[in-house]
Amino acid sequence: MNVPFNDLTKNTQQIKEDYLKSVDQFLDQGRFILTEEVEKFEHSWAKAVGTKFCIGTSSGADALYLALRALDIKAGDEVITQGNAYNATVTAILRVGAVPRFCDINEDSLTLDVTKLEDIITDKTKAILPVHQYGQSCDIETVVEIAKKHNLYVIEDCAQAHLTKFKDKYVGNWGDVATFSFYPTKNLGAFGDGGAVVTNNEEIKNKINVIRNLGKNKNNQHEQLGYNMRLDPIQAICLNLKLPFLEDNNDARIKSAKIYNDLISNNKIKLIKELDKGSGIYHLYIIRILEGDRDKVRQDLLELGIQTAVHYPVPVYDQPFYKESGDPCPITDKVSEQVLSLPLFLGITKEEQEYVANSLKQIPGN
Repeated sequence: MNVPFNDLTKNTQQIKEDYLKSVDQFLDQGRFILTEEVEKFEHSWAKAVGTKFCIGTSSGADALYLALRALDIKAGDEVITQGNAYNATVTAILRVGAVPRFCDINEDSLTLDVTKLEDIITDKTKAILPVHQYGQSCDIETVVEIAKKHNLYVIEDCAQAHLTKFKDKYVGNWGDVATFSFYPTKNLGAFGDGGAVVTNNEEIKNKINVIRNLGKNKNNQHEQLGYNMRLDPIQAICLNLKLPFLEDNNDARIKSAKIYNDLISNNKIKLIKELDKGSGIYHLYIIRILEGDRDKVRQDLLELGIQTAVHYPVPVYDQPFYKESGDPCPITDKVSEQVLSLPLFLGITKEEQEYVANSLKQIPGN
């Protein structure tokens, strides 16, 4: 049996016919920048997440940059994120000239370890940027409490957490501002790049609207340095059509994750634990190979027809482009050599999952 790591066919088929009709109508109207399609999605996504405002952006990476700019994070300021944050999170901090500081992660959930957070705060710290990694919520309530105690901003990175909840509230609705990515593989994915910033603060919303549009305000004055970082209407059409399916699609992924949880029982493999107050939407299904060579396991699975991925094999602070020495993150370092992402996508069958789980048991050492 061959099992792909990801298959976007079913997601695409859900809207393909309506998308082609909508694009045809869109082309006939002759307007192509910041159109009503973008405004519709901004309104719908803010309503879905539970925030007052949403600003569509060109990508999730640009959304992070815009959020930092809107909070006036600048050169010399420190922004705390987590050891296993993706490149885009850290480079956004660098783009505004700020200094990334790294907090280690919780070994069970692989989210930010809030017990170590205050140890990193200095008089230069301006914001905390937690990541709701793999679709699992971090302990965002405690992050916000610590931030308030030290008068810091909270920027939630929700790139992989579309309608993930912590307690009874969606992530993205806890901090001062939050960002989303709609990269095609995300639970809510466009047909190209796309992102969004959400906030309950109108001043932040207004700043981002200006910066994402070449610094131009409503009076057609370029009041500050800005960029082309707008959500493309073609992508907004896709997102508008996909959004009504998101909740049911998330439920399907959660159901598939529970099947894996029941099938994978091995003391040499550790599953990721959700926080008690969190509810994940399983953008990725992560296991840890506790004994043996993770990369060898991955190769053995590939020879059995099973594609996997690794998120992420090398922490950002060890990447060639990053010249500064990062804060010690021993758990992140250890986990980065163990994590393995198993196939999980809309439409994966129980038979495929059984084949993956049984194949794991057959690999020597596992």
